[in-house]
Amino acid sequence: MKYTQNLLKLTAVAALMAFASCSSDDSGDNGGDHGGGDPVASKYVVTASSGENDYIVSGDQWDPDTVYDATTAGAVQSPGDRIWSFYKDEVLYGFLYNQADAGTTASYVLNPDGTITKRNELALNVSIHIREAIGDKLILGYSDRLRNPEVDQQAFFYEVDPSTDASKEYKLVTNDLLEDGEIAYFTDLASYQGKIIAGARSVSATSFASDYYNNTYVVVLNDDFTVDQVIKDSGRTGFVAGQKLSQGDTGLEVVDNGDLYVFSSAQTNYADADSQNIPSGVLKINKGDFSFDQEYFFNITEASGGFNLFRAYYMGGTTFILSMYPGTNSEATFGIDADRFAVVDVATKDFKWVSDFPENALQGWEFRTPYVDQENQRLIVTASPAENEHYLYEIDPATASATQLSEVIGESVKVIGKLESQVQ
Repeated sequence: MKYTQNLLKLTAVAALMAFASCSSDDSGDNGGDHGGGDPVASKYVVTASSGENDYIVSGDQWDPDTVYDATTAGAVQSPGDRIWSFYKDEVLYGFLYNQADAGTTASYVLNPDGTITKRNELALNVSIHIREAIGDKLILGYSDRLRNPEVDQQAFFYEVDPSTDASKEYKLVTNDLLEDGEIAYFTDLASYQGKIIAGARSVSATSFASDYYNNTYVVVLNDDFTVDQVIKDSGRTGFVAGQKLSQGDTGLEVVDNGDLYVFSSAQTNYADADSQNIPSGVLKINKGDFSFDQEYFFNITEASGGFNLFRAYYMGGTTFILSMYPGTNSEATFGIDADRFAVVDVATKDFKWVSDFPENALQGWEFRTPYVDQENQRLIVTASPAENEHYLYEIDPATASATQLSEVIGESVKVIGKLESQVQ
């Protein structure tokens, strides 16, 4: 099963302030020394921006009385505008999107005394587009888009040991990998039947256009990141995952019974949007198979009355919470304002809109990563219902409704999650 709390962006390195602060009325937990008492087992974590930097704040609850303040002196500073992601509940990683340039990735951990500190910096040769916890490793990926057909274009994969941050690099030539004359651009990662699999889109070697917008590709990789096989579907929906600022995510989900569901927003590009009519949808690969089930297709655009799928968050069983964005063809917003949510059952193809989530509250959605709280069966989402107002919201899949939780003080809110102390 793939955990979707995920996920990350790259940047430069950080000067650390002290710890993540969180206040609840007058009894706020500033994350400092706990006086030599019992070790702190876990903390909820929020990253937010203030000025040109990001800050990590933490606390014990996500209730309406708790405030996470990224502007206090106790917040942990991470210079630059990062995309954040968790490896399970063990490590928080911050990435900077540098296009083709190298970037510095910082890792952060929770100490037994309740403080959060930067552990390491990972010097990678490229930026990062996709990432996923697979087994006991964090897998990172980047795809060339050099716009030069005379040069071999490559995908870069990094296998990272989350206990030490040691990494190993692999390269894969992507010319003609999916279709002749086009390159492969990877959009998501998962584990299926003991194999690493990657969602991909086919794009021109000279632009981000394609002659194959309505194809869906899942690439099965060997342990050394060579290609085992390509699984292809034609004519029903588009490439795996929704994508914004080169960041792809949440397109491949293995459910409890072992079936693999493949989600597509059916994006094209802005230049070709009016000439394409491809619905967002869900495909299925039955457990043990390495081909798409030709009898199964869940047309999300049709079920939603004309909306598009951006992200999918697995809640257990065959239930997902989807973030959706409006518009078709050139009117589509490509996920910028994916501010409506729906609860779906992919087995029965049931679709329900989520109520009580504020309208127009997710501008800049590409930087936000919700937290799948499996223990409490809820999705925790950041939202900005008004200018300079930021809150956490709980979405309950059982009732398809949203409830406002903690306030976050900062210029914007990004990732939310949980860290557990790993020191024995």
